[in-house]
Amino acid sequence: MNILFWSGGKDAYLALHFYQKEHPDKKVMLLTTFNQLNNKVPHQNIDIHFIETQARQLGLDLTTVPLPPDCSNEQYLQTLQETFDNLEEPAETLIFGDWYLVDIRHWREEVFKEMGYQCCFPIWKKDIHELLNVLLLKPVKVEISAVKEEYQSLIKVGEPFNQVFVNQIDRLSDEIDPFGEQGEFHTKVTIQELKTPKEHIPKHLS
Repeated sequence: MNILFWSGGKDAYLALHFYQKEHPDKKVMLLTTFNQLNNKVPHQNIDIHFIETQARQLGLDLTTVPLPPDCSNEQYLQTLQETFDNLEEPAETLIFGDWYLVDIRHWREEVFKEMGYQCCFPIWKKDIHELLNVLLLKPVKVEISAVKEEYQSLIKVGEPFNQVFVNQIDRLSDEIDPFGEQGEFHTKVTIQELKTPKEHIPKHLS
């Protein structure tokens, strides 16, 4: 079982695309952690019911994991371990949509190696134009779902994330990564073409 940490945004979607392209025969399950008080994915500001819809449209199983607000790293990792222990099939590879933040990648590799899992980063340091072309050609709509307060005068929730947006941000500010890799903004992906839905109920860790 290969588990993709699914945020509902562009990075996770791209990670899924490139992982499945490289490993077409590997089984993938989505895993999403969310704030148990408001039922939203932290940072992305995406409702967990929207995540469940994405999983159905992609035809993939989904495990959702509620977490308390201000969850510590220790509690986060402990809850994930409990989740992995309760899966019907053992977890093998953990897949992440990190692009170039070395410290985050190293942290994931270190802590999950200690737990007995290997990590995979399908979009690591890929060319931004290659990533944008995938989003352009796929049957999806990508839009801004959340913006850091200091950038809200430049970026609006709901505006499309595309080549025009990237070019505009590049002209307006040197502080904002055009892919939002530093958390300047976050995105959500609306899938516009349905696969044959799988008859399954998303699994929740209570």
